[in-house]
Amino acid sequence: MTEYIKTGLEKTCYGCRACEQVCPRRAILMQPNAEGFLYPILNENKCIKCNKCADICPYEGMRERERTPISSFAAQYNEADALLESSSGGVFSALSDYVLEQGGYVSGCVFNESFLAVHTVTCDRQTVAKMRGSKYVQSDIGDCYRQIKTLLAQDKKVLFTGTPCQVDGLKRFLNKDYDGLFTVDLICHGVPSPLVLSKYLDTVRAKQGEITELTFRNKKRNGWCAQGSIGYGGKVKTISPFNSSYYNLFLQNSISRMSCYDCKYACTDRVGDITVGDFWGAENILTEICAEKGVSALLVNTYKGQALLSEVRDRMVLCEVKLDVIVKNNGNLRVPSEMPKGRAEIFNRIEKDGYGAVAKTDCRYQYVRPLLRKLIPKKLKKTLKKLLKRS
Repeated sequence: MTEYIKTGLEKTCYGCRACEQVCPRRAILMQPNAEGFLYPILNENKCIKCNKCADICPYEGMRERERTPISSFAAQYNEADALLESSSGGVFSALSDYVLEQGGYVSGCVFNESFLAVHTVTCDRQTVAKMRGSKYVQSDIGDCYRQIKTLLAQDKKVLFTGTPCQVDGLKRFLNKDYDGLFTVDLICHGVPSPLVLSKYLDTVRAKQGEITELTFRNKKRNGWCAQGSIGYGGKVKTISPFNSSYYNLFLQNSISRMSCYDCKYACTDRVGDITVGDFWGAENILTEICAEKGVSALLVNTYKGQALLSEVRDRMVLCEVKLDVIVKNNGNLRVPSEMPKGRAEIFNRIEKDGYGAVAKTDCRYQYVRPLLRKLIPKKLKKTLKKLLKRS
C-alpha cells in the first residue's frame, strides 16, 4: 500500500499514477483533492494486498543514487521552425524527430481542447509538435504507462519525456530495462494545480470570450524569455508575471503540489537518460550559439542517453560545458523550490472566495508594469525605445 494511502500526507505522493496502473484488481483510483491535484483512493473491497503499489511507488522507493551526468552541454536544434516553437533550444524536437524516423512513438504533454495538460502516446508528427513548449501545470499521465509497455513488448522504440517523478514512475511500472525506451526528464520548478489554471482561464473567458491558444513561452512573439501568449477573440496577448496572475502565482511557487517542496529529484543525480532545461545566461559564456534563439541545458546521464545523443548530434549545435555552470543558473538542480508561507491561505481563499479574490491581492508583480507605463512621460518613453533599438 502506498505511503499516501497509509498516512494521508500529501507530500508523500507525486501523482504519477504508477500505483493505479500497476494494480491487478483496479482497486486504486486517482481523484483530485480540494487543490485539484490527483491522489490515489483505495477500494479496500477490491484490494488483494499484493503490495505492488508500494513496491513501485517513486516516493516509497526513492533510493540514494550516486550517479552524476556523464557529460553536459549547451544545445540548440538546427531546424528553424521547431526551434522557434520550442521553449529553449529544441532538444526534445531533435530527439523526437529521430525516434519518429525510426518508426517509434513519442510520449509527452499536450494541451487538449479544454487546455487541460495531458500526457499522450503517439507516432503522429502533428501531435508530437504540440508537445513542444513548457506547460506550467501538472499533466495527467492517464494510462500512458500501460500503452508504453504494450509498445515496448512489440519491440517499438519509445521516447518518454516528463517530470523526473513521471519518468521514475514509468521505470518502476515497467520494472525492467527495455532497449527501445529512451527517457528525458525535465529540470522541474514544481508543478502547479490544474484546478487553479482552469479557474484562471475561466476568468479570462468571462472577460474576453473563448480561448483559442495558450503558451507559457512564445518565442515568435517575445523571443527567448519568460513570457508566453494567450489568444481570444481574434487577438493574441502577451502573458508574463507582470500581467498574468497565474504566471505570477507559478513563479512565486504558491500553487505547486505539496511533494514539489520536498522533491527528491531536485539534484544532479537524474532518473532520465537525458535531462533538459533552459540554459539561462548562455549569452554571457557562449559564442558558438545564437542565444537569442534559445539554448537548452542538456545533461547526458546514461550510456543509453549517450548513444541516443550520438544519433542526433549532427542536427544540433552542441557546446560541452561544465556541470557546475548549468547548476549555477538552475537552482532546481540543487534544491526544491521553497514553499511560501502563504500557500495554504491562497488555496483556502480560492476555494472560499473564488480565484479572482486571490488574483487581485496576492500577485505582487502584475500591476508594476501598467503603473510604470502610467507614470513615465510619453516623451521619455519614446527616447527609451530609441535607445533600446540602438543598443
